[in-house]
Amino acid sequence: MSNIFHAYDVRGIYPTELNEETAFRIGKAAVKHLKAKVLVVGEDARISSPALREQLVRGITSMGCDVLYIGRCTTPLFYFSVTNLKTDGGVMVTASHNPPEYGGFKIVRAGSMPVSGDSGLMEVKELSGTEIPQSGKIGKVKNESLLNDYVDFAIEKSGIKKGEKLGLKLVVDAGNGMTPLVLNPLRDRLEVPFVPLFFNIDGTFPSHSPDISRVESLTALTNMVVTEKADLGVAFDGDGDRIMFVGHDGTIIRSEYILALLFSSGNSLFKKHKTVYDLRFSREIKKLFGERGIPSRVGYTFIKRNMIEKDCDIGAEISGHIFFKETNYSEMSILVMLKILKIMADSKRPIMGMIAPWQKGFYSGEINIELGGKMQAADILSRLKIKYREGRIDELDGVTVEYHDWWFNLRPSNTQPIVRLVVEADTKELMEQKVGELTFSIKNAL
Repeated sequence: MSNIFHAYDVRGIYPTELNEETAFRIGKAAVKHLKAKVLVVGEDARISSPALREQLVRGITSMGCDVLYIGRCTTPLFYFSVTNLKTDGGVMVTASHNPPEYGGFKIVRAGSMPVSGDSGLMEVKELSGTEIPQSGKIGKVKNESLLNDYVDFAIEKSGIKKGEKLGLKLVVDAGNGMTPLVLNPLRDRLEVPFVPLFFNIDGTFPSHSPDISRVESLTALTNMVVTEKADLGVAFDGDGDRIMFVGHDGTIIRSEYILALLFSSGNSLFKKHKTVYDLRFSREIKKLFGERGIPSRVGYTFIKRNMIEKDCDIGAEISGHIFFKETNYSEMSILVMLKILKIMADSKRPIMGMIAPWQKGFYSGEINIELGGKMQAADILSRLKIKYREGRIDELDGVTVEYHDWWFNLRPSNTQPIVRLVVEADTKELMEQKVGELTFSIKNAL
């Protein structure tokens, strides 16, 4: 069971790696670790989720802990529910953006603060491997729904007024995931028209991978945006906590530009936003943030932690997780969508025009390199530091090396036996040269 506990959550192939017995044990362990009296439980649409949820709830209630069951939901709606129902925490049954054969759990404490690898998840792992005595009483299960409150909250914080005509054409790709649960009532209340793609909720994800960080997952959306002559395309991942955007010309818009738009729109004469950002963002975006920007290790738990400690307003990472202080430092992807629509409507400019001033360098995107044979990530990073010792070296997450005309970051994945490479350079030729040089060195163990 040890291989299903990762840096941020619990994930494994159902039923060979993660099954009903596992769910029961994790339910008991979560209660013990959190010292919980009441927990929220929600689930995504995966085929395995109902069976896992049933045994998870049985484990929780066997410890005398009550359950507020919110049914099928997005992960952001789950976070909102935990925070606003003021419970001791909760467990979301989801494998997020993983393939359909996976099941999983995201565990949070009060206020939707994550229970991650360095903040309690390893204790949950240890507890789940022991025989925890059950309580003398069985906890109660009560159905709850904060869907309407959630949609109202998103509308209020977006700044869009009821009946306001934005004058924009939108294509939304739900990818057969959970987001239509909130998108449909949102469309009805705001009268924001959009062309829907893959809105039938189906946990087998027949249309494309639920991982929207993969370019191929956005192919249908980019094609539809161009065909429909839409102003913007939006995609959500399987559990609705990630969001990606496509411009009117079919160009995929990196998350750093979305954060830059949110950052810029929130500044005024009297207050300027503070932001936490993925350390792999491009130089122009870092320059925009200046001293109001704080680089972070990759991973939503690190982004959240930095935002809380540094009292920041917004944060984001490359993968499409975007956070707000006003949502108690949790993701709320539909709020991101609404805020971007409001920014576009107010500026009366296409989004590609707004981000153009920041598109100066040539950026590789995230390149995944499998570790084969006896290669260890730590050994590779050590050798890279020696090979590129003339550059400015930073070790906040993996190794970042900066030169005047290019830089790279290489870091080990927290969940897979791979390393992830990002390169940016002043010219396309130099970027491609350095990508080739680095990937060759890594694959051949330098």
